[in-house]
Amino acid sequence: MKLNPLWDLLFAALLGAIALWYLSEREARKSISGVRQFSFSAGIALTFILLVGPVPHAAVRTFWIHMIQHIGLMMLISPLLVLGAPISLAVRSKHFKVQSFVRRVGGNPFIRMLFKPQVGFGIFLLVLIGTHFSPLANWGMTNPNGHCLELILFLVGGFIYYYSVMEGNPHPFFVPYSLRVISLFAMMLPETMVGFFLYSGNRVLHSLPKNTSMQMGLADQHQGGAIMWAMGMLIDTVWIVLAAKDWFANEQLLSESDDE
Repeated sequence: MKLNPLWDLLFAALLGAIALWYLSEREARKSISGVRQFSFSAGIALTFILLVGPVPHAAVRTFWIHMIQHIGLMMLISPLLVLGAPISLAVRSKHFKVQSFVRRVGGNPFIRMLFKPQVGFGIFLLVLIGTHFSPLANWGMTNPNGHCLELILFLVGGFIYYYSVMEGNPHPFFVPYSLRVISLFAMMLPETMVGFFLYSGNRVLHSLPKNTSMQMGLADQHQGGAIMWAMGMLIDTVWIVLAAKDWFANEQLLSESDDE
């Protein structure tokens, strides 16, 4: 199975356009910290590595590389992009069309509903389970276009979920800091369990490429599960600590305002 090079061109053009727009907003970026700007740049760079070039072409043949794409896009890159405050930047954009588009989309009732924390949690969970324990899993490993659409699902699903539990952007709904930490803790369980079941399973969950034995396929699946099991917990811990830090900082501000 080979990946169509047009996907490389599409992803490269899209990521390049987003990066150029972000850099062009010099005035608006003055209100965004350097750490957040670095976070966004790192997210774009990592996305480029996972979606353009040798990695995606190898991932359509090797499951553990596909799992690195999954973990990278859904659990690492998505929150990095959210922390980069792209929506805050867009609402202050020097380009009227960008401002207008973001405000119009943000005002859509359906779009707003997606960013409720419980809805985002459900979307993330659905993508996480559906892409590994449903016919979608086999489609993503046997159809190059299906594989690329899965990658888009990883990124979009992750962005929607982390948007409501992280600071940096305007939130359509108030989400208590305690709920953010609890949500991140709760999401760690299905993420690690998916990795555990892939690692411990004795049956290959997707069709194998030609000339690949069942033993090789199972070993590949076990390796991918082990990566998700270990890396998922490590990455999640970072976001939980960050959310807890925001919670403590908010409590301190409330305490200081009460003292006044």
